[in-house]
Amino acid sequence: MKVDCVRIIEAGYAAAASDEEWMAGVLEPLEPLTRGMGLMSGIVDFDEGGPRVGNWLPRGAVPEGFAPGWQALYAHLGQHFPDSLRNLLSPNPSVICWATERASCLPGAALPVARELLGRARFKDALGLLAAEPSGPSLLVTVPYREEVTVPPRTLHQLTRATAHLCSALRLRRRALAPVDEVGGLAQDVEAVLDPSGRLHHARHGAEGKAERASLSGIVRRIERARGRLRRTDPEEALEIWLALFDGRWSVVERTESDGRRFLLARRNPPGDRDPIALTQGERDVLACVARGHSNKYTGYLLGVATSTVATRLESALRKLGLPARRDAIEMLAGAVPAS
Repeated sequence: MKVDCVRIIEAGYAAAASDEEWMAGVLEPLEPLTRGMGLMSGIVDFDEGGPRVGNWLPRGAVPEGFAPGWQALYAHLGQHFPDSLRNLLSPNPSVICWATERASCLPGAALPVARELLGRARFKDALGLLAAEPSGPSLLVTVPYREEVTVPPRTLHQLTRATAHLCSALRLRRRALAPVDEVGGLAQDVEAVLDPSGRLHHARHGAEGKAERASLSGIVRRIERARGRLRRTDPEEALEIWLALFDGRWSVVERTESDGRRFLLARRNPPGDRDPIALTQGERDVLACVARGHSNKYTGYLLGVATSTVATRLESALRKLGLPARRDAIEMLAGAVPAS
């Protein structure tokens, strides 16, 4: 199971007119994970009525009844067992073999329904990738298999990195309706424009300072290095240097002009969770990830900050909330923050 995770990231940040077109682009580089049964994806929305999975987008020879079976099962769980559905869609971890490791999330009363709805598909296992957005929709990708599978740990680690980028990419898509500035034709969340060499062409808002400009130049050079030969020679290093969020604030995406020139845009893209008490934005973001079961290391990658920074912010947030331990924050936020 060898897959180009940098290509998945590139597809996530690519412009697409619709969610269906965007999901189709993300599924294409995931095809090496399939074993003749195709794969599919859907966007999960969380609201007061509980989690809802939109229409599945299949790709390849997905077994008959597989997509509608999952659609019907999620609808059934959402109506009768919402807590079980939340557990099933838990992002801890964000890449998992559903049939062998997630069956325990189904209540006994739902098992006959699951067998009835999914029986026609004749699959034994399924690899699930969940790009769980801290606030808002999440992307779910499912790859069915005829037999139980064991995914190499290295592949799981790389896919987990890719899911962090898909979180950021989906958040950008939901923010794509931001108004466009009258000057320069740039969306308001674009704070800098650079060329592939890292030379800055435009900066505003929080990107105008000397330190920020230097940081952005370095970020662009890191991304270009990850997208180059390094993706083949050392994919682990490529994924390590291309973070899902840089400096806790920017996602960097490519834009190609009509004359073929490439530019990289630094777009303001923090998770943006809010709460009524005096926590800093960084503390809120860390708590939102912890409440969904993310480890400190994955949270750091997702937010573009050091693991030690995550630990410091979590400790500070727990102290402000008067909570003794991490598990207490998870319990407290379980009903207040959508499990995605």
